Amino acid sequence: MEFRQLEYFAAVVDAGSVSQAARRLGMSQPPLSLAVSRLEGELGVRLLERTAKGVRPTNAGLYLLAHGNKLIADRDQVTQAMQLMGEGLVGDLRVGVEPMVVYAFMADVVADFVDQAPGVQVRLTDTTPDRIVQGIREGDLDVGCVPFGEDQFAGFVTEACDWSDIGFIPWKLAVPRWQAGERHRHGRGWGRWILPRRMPTFRGVTEVVTDAVSDDEDFEVLEVSTPQTALPFVAAGLGVSPVTQGIGGNFDGVALLDPPDWLQPTPATLLWRKGAEVTPLMQRWIDVTRQVSLRAVGENP
Repeated sequence: MEFRQLEYFAAVVDAGSVSQAARRLGMSQPPLSLAVSRLEGELGVRLLERTAKGVRPTNAGLYLLAHGNKLIADRDQVTQAMQLMGEGLVGDLRVGVEPMVVYAFMADVVADFVDQAPGVQVRLTDTTPDRIVQGIREGDLDVGCVPFGEDQFAGFVTEACDWSDIGFIPWKLAVPRWQAGERHRHGRGWGRWILPRRMPTFRGVTEVVTDAVSDDEDFEVLEVSTPQTALPFVAAGLGVSPVTQGIGGNFDGVALLDPPDWLQPTPATLLWRKGAEVTPLMQRWIDVTRQVSLRAVGENP
């Protein structure tokens, strides 16, 4: 039994005659009559009773009509769902995001994505870069976004993940507000830097700062968990810290200065499990993220 046979049978019952159903279907009567006869032969039961006024369903025909219409509706629903999945418009997407990326542009990504694909359930987790990599490796995340570029990846990250560059996030230098008027050539002379702890997964801003000014006689480091964690310590006058405009722009007691020349914008990168299928849903997320990030923070100047 084929769906086409069910559709033909339903059309005949609805029209009340084979000839009228054939006209509605845009076909000649003989092929339609043959299709219904073959359906009766396959099922081994009479489905239509012929009368002087046309045809009407038998008890078996009524049963088939009720269940056949449900099968057709289920088929149409499944077909539509598959089409929507092929366009990346339905499904669940588990995304891990480093907080610095959240402050830079991720809220706009989610807003644009939900506008495009309201049928998708986005499960967003803001967490540290090392946990994002772990989640991708273990299959707990479909995609992650980190503020690092390929040349900052540890070897095991490149072995575990595929990736796509999506833009750059500019740095600012957070200083205590009462030091907002100070300028230090090449970033030297600030004394204590408040920096995020080093990670085995990525080489980040802590290494960049240390390479640039570690020979400064006043240089020392106060280690914190993340760039945003540094801000209360900066406001308290304990040192300076590289942050982004989104993180530090409205923090009381902190002023944001242009960074030293050697503190270049940090790349933002999307990660997913190496060799995994990039589904239409993932591709839509990648495309939206790239578009929004370029609009929000731009390409590397």
